[in-house]
Amino acid sequence: MTTSAHVPVELAALKRRITRHLWLHASPPLEGSSSPEELQFLLETTLRSDARRIVEIGFNGGFSAQTFLSAHPDTTVLSFDLGRRRAARTGKAYVDELFPGRHTLIEGDSRFTVSQYAGEHPGETFDLAFIDGGHAYENAWADITNLRALCRTGTTVVMDDLVPWRPWGAGPARAWSQAITEGLVDQHELYQDGKRVATVGQRATRAWALGSYRALPVVCC
Repeated sequence: MTTSAHVPVELAALKRRITRHLWLHASPPLEGSSSPEELQFLLETTLRSDARRIVEIGFNGGFSAQTFLSAHPDTTVLSFDLGRRRAARTGKAYVDELFPGRHTLIEGDSRFTVSQYAGEHPGETFDLAFIDGGHAYENAWADITNLRALCRTGTTVVMDDLVPWRPWGAGPARAWSQAITEGLVDQHELYQDGKRVATVGQRATRAWALGSYRALPVVCC
């Protein structure tokens, strides 16, 4: 991926600003929030794909949501998050303060809330999906499969936490590999700590993939 000529925000500064806001409101973010390099990737992916409607699983303190919303004044974001931590509530209020009317947060277990939302909004689809939710295999697999109902064939999907040798990465890595094998997604690019790679090495701190959803199988008769 080439760096965009005009990047509307400086991502390291954005992360510092959000982190400071959360701490000032006694709402420290969870460990493992997106790095500045990953936020840069998400921003550039949004710009490159010209995405306007974005869905994400995993909100934390709103780092990725604010990054997406900064990409274009018409961008909207739908986030799914457990919502159990104060950081999510504080982060949501901060997003609404800066980007009023452009963000929706659905709280609860995404294994159920994503399917429920899709059922209540038939035909609604998104241009870009970012998956950074539960780290257990069952959660990651459910997130990949359930989000398909909110995406079109070819919708861009970014899968985070593909570091199987780390406790939080085994489940997402297994689920993503299975999704490729079963023909649910195509993987186009792979990144390690902000750099595109052919394979992820065990020195990686963060790793993620860029892919797209494939066509759903045709059910005959």
